[in-house]
Amino acid sequence: MLTVVLGSPLYLQYVFAGCIVLVILTLPLKDIISIGFYDISDFFVTGMIAFFITYGILVAGRKTVSTLLFIGIFFVIMIAIMLMNILVILPFKGRAENSSITSIYQLEGKEGKISVPISLNKTGEVIVYTGFTRVNKMARIYENDDGITDIPINKNVLVMDVRDRVLYVLPYDNSIKSIAKRVPTWNENKKKQVLKNRVRRK
Repeated sequence: MLTVVLGSPLYLQYVFAGCIVLVILTLPLKDIISIGFYDISDFFVTGMIAFFITYGILVAGRKTVSTLLFIGIFFVIMIAIMLMNILVILPFKGRAENSSITSIYQLEGKEGKISVPISLNKTGEVIVYTGFTRVNKMARIYENDDGITDIPINKNVLVMDVRDRVLYVLPYDNSIKSIAKRVPTWNENKKKQVLKNRVRRK
């Protein structure tokens, strides 16, 4: 069967397309079906590249690729993918995960706004602004003695703690922002005096 496929450009195209479909379908199984640094998706990627190279040899040289040569090409590509996983992908993935863990703990002490309401028995969501970026994280109510049992949507909060990638928050009013929102009262006495004078004239 493999010999027939390797000798036909049309069959090689079909197998190549089939490998692409299988790569996409097996992506959710990468972490389940794996052997060390090589998983099920890598197997079909290896086959896809091997059949593509075989197709190129067949079309360019018009020479049939033997089964042994194809197996040799397959194993060389497999080793190359394993080395790429070990030397490039896994270290990069590890650094990205460490960076993500570090960044979430840096949210402690930051202000945020509730996007999904929180109650004692319900996990909500909070939006935290860090510089020019916006971070959405799961949030729960921080243990308190003030009887706070729920926090409504759009309420300003302060991140008190970070545990298990969940932010623990409490309602918070920034005093500077509150002052900025107050209506100026410096001219209230002047307005009252003007109104009194108008009444007297009448």
